[in-house]
Amino acid sequence: MIRIGLVDLDTSHPQAFTKILRTIPGIEVTALWDGHDVWPEGYDRQFAAEHGIPRVCLSLEEMPDLVDAAMIHGTNWDAHIDRALVFMKAKKPVLIDKPVVGSVRDCNRLLGLQAKYGTLVYGGSSLRYARDVTALRASIPPGERLVSVVASGPGDFFSYGIHTTEMLQGFAGSGIRSVTAVRGKGSPVVVLEYRNGLRALLQLQLEYYEWSLAVYTSSGLRTATVGTEGLYEPFLENFVTLLTGGSVDYDLAAPLEAVRVHIAAGLSLRSGGEVLLENLPPDAGFDGRAFTLEYAAGKRGQSSGAAGI
Repeated sequence: MIRIGLVDLDTSHPQAFTKILRTIPGIEVTALWDGHDVWPEGYDRQFAAEHGIPRVCLSLEEMPDLVDAAMIHGTNWDAHIDRALVFMKAKKPVLIDKPVVGSVRDCNRLLGLQAKYGTLVYGGSSLRYARDVTALRASIPPGERLVSVVASGPGDFFSYGIHTTEMLQGFAGSGIRSVTAVRGKGSPVVVLEYRNGLRALLQLQLEYYEWSLAVYTSSGLRTATVGTEGLYEPFLENFVTLLTGGSVDYDLAAPLEAVRVHIAAGLSLRSGGEVLLENLPPDAGFDGRAFTLEYAAGKRGQSSGAAGI
């Protein structure tokens, strides 16, 4: 049996992921630890009781001896690396929920730590592996030329908007060279230029809850609307495949590139012009603690036992 631990219970994902993982033979969620950034003292024990998780850790440091892998779900992306490092040092694989980190400095730091410890660090957005995205990619015949791609989605600019960027990467891959803002008001629109010459358009912060892709090829237009039913399963199944020694088309650099894209887009929206990903200032990024304080203020107005967190 592969034992998985939950780190931070801030969002709805710990609950949803636990239910899905328990449908996979040989997988069990056996421990949790919460930093109480969003929910009050006692919520961790309540969560464990409701979901049949036998161990509530008093400190994060006690968890690596109790599990074979961990999943980090905190909304404060600035704390993700320090949480993950506890497991990386113990050679325990870790899944970091989106956004994996929030700054250029942390992108570089996490890649360096993975190289140092050699531990699997998986994560990012489940939309990267959404079945509709995979099917759309498979529908393009070999040799057919991609002309451009438009990816659209809802939510705030970074924490939720990164779903849209990783969805785009799930179809077109990584290798983005630069970002240029086209429109900043309403729903921001930014142009991404790939190193291979492909251009993609991101339309973020749409007012309706839907993700879509429009793909222009040398033979015509193909589109996909990404359904949310069964959205998490491929993402988690890939993690389990990696835990059991299998192979998955995944590289930590890809979700980190998505983070860099949003940082570059923010800079371009503020100052205009093209922003090269390789020239991003090391201190550029988004404030994870500020986001979490705002997120927590909203969530604590709801019942702590609510099913949707």
